[in-house]
Amino acid sequence: MTLANQLTVLRFVLALAMFMALLRPEPGFHLLALFLFLAAVITDWIDGTIARMTNSISPFGKVADPIADKILVVGALIALTRAKLGIPLWGIFLIIIRELLIGGLRMIESAHGKIPAAQPWGKWKMGLQSVSVLAMLAILVARGYLSWTPPWAFQLPYYLTVLCVIVAWNSAYQYFKHSRKTLEKSWG
Repeated sequence: MTLANQLTVLRFVLALAMFMALLRPEPGFHLLALFLFLAAVITDWIDGTIARMTNSISPFGKVADPIADKILVVGALIALTRAKLGIPLWGIFLIIIRELLIGGLRMIESAHGKIPAAQPWGKWKMGLQSVSVLAMLAILVARGYLSWTPPWAFQLPYYLTVLCVIVAWNSAYQYFKHSRKTLEKSWG
């Protein structure tokens, strides 16, 4: 297993640990979740860089990397709903639907002999979602450790989620547009 793939597997572990830490009510666990999420995001950037630099992009990496990203972000958003930060459930639902549809599209493409690599718009989506979740985690940690938090900070998670939904569905549109011919072949 390449180093890039080992980092992807590590991201699965970090995502699970982050999710479990967020389920705990103590602020110390929320701080731990913030650091675990940050470490996972860093491994995402590093594994892609290593795979490109060493020319070790693999079919496993093309499939596992986006799955690890989805588990990390969606897991964080689901766990954060327990923190009552105002994250809209409909937003998480729409993000999950998008991820399932794109996962299905990737399966259709692989059935046609293509293993699609991440596209730029998908990378932008992941980047925005990562920054948004980091901001939400920071707000949660601030709420646990500071005696006063600005009121606007508790409205921010709602708007960040809305932004994530918009970017996610724009990305989905781009994926479907890019894969239109393969999708049409699969209908016949």
